Amino acid sequence: MSTALYKRVLRRETHSSRSGVAIVLAVILIVVFAWAGTESVLAALERPALLVSPKDAAVSVLGAASGPVGLLTAAGVVAAVIGIILIVVSFAPGRRGRRGVDAGRTAVLVDDRVIAQSVSRSGAYAGDVDPSQVKVTVGKRTVDVDVTRTSGRTADVRSIQDAVNDELSSYDFSPTLRGKVRLSKKAEIA
Repeated sequence: MSTALYKRVLRRETHSSRSGVAIVLAVILIVVFAWAGTESVLAALERPALLVSPKDAAVSVLGAASGPVGLLTAAGVVAAVIGIILIVVSFAPGRRGRRGVDAGRTAVLVDDRVIAQSVSRSGAYAGDVDPSQVKVTVGKRTVDVDVTRTSGRTADVRSIQDAVNDELSSYDFSPTLRGKVRLSKKAEIA
């Protein structure tokens, strides 16, 4: 297989598609247009409307400006929120919690939870704390390590930071990950 194919596969596996949002939006628009078309045909045949006749709907929309201000404001806010959500969904990176490495003749996909577990284990060993006292969050470019020290013991933040940096430097991810270690002011009783 070619490296171009690997890159395409890795991109597909590390980013989520927008097809779910697009399908929901398309179904809503189809239902609205089908209803409007049905109402127009019924009005042309002089039959009673299913919900609202097109003439009554047009009169209501044109007369909405004379309606209560609170209701108009609420409708405007709802429309604005829906619009903002659609804009954010369309431009936001649909990143999954995975990272890919194009390793020449193969492609490797690693879940962020695996990275977090590995960094957690390295940090716990370096800080001489229980692994349950190390919480790791993997972001796009950073790995945040929160260490809760054991009561009566001192934890060396520098040794934990060095262990985390060594662990992260052994990975070949693009973009590279940087580690940040924070020591909690609270302590757990051993």
